[in-house]
Amino acid sequence: ADTYLAGADARAPLASPVYADLAGLPPLLIHAGGDEILLSDATRLAERAADAGVDATLEVAPGLWHVWHGWAGALPEAAAALERIGAFVRACVGITIERNAERSRE
Repeated sequence: ADTYLAGADARAPLASPVYADLAGLPPLLIHAGGDEILLSDATRLAERAADAGVDATLEVAPGLWHVWHGWAGALPEAAAALERIGAFVRACVGITIERNAERSRE
């Protein structure tokens, strides 16, 4: 943690988004491994985002570790998660395109 922070306050929003003003963010998809050290941070981030009115989805992969997505070539759960991320992004972009089209018609 000390190396990551490099003297910064651990509660600074740039050090941890849990402490940021999340209002106005687009939808969030938050992935965490069930056995990872940052699981509680992921949970708090999802809760804080929801409290700020952000559409936040938290997916916890039971038994997995931090950065488990990097094992997509060897771990079926990781490959499936990457597919869900792609679907999420496509859905969000579609929403943005629809909203922009509606605004341009107004």
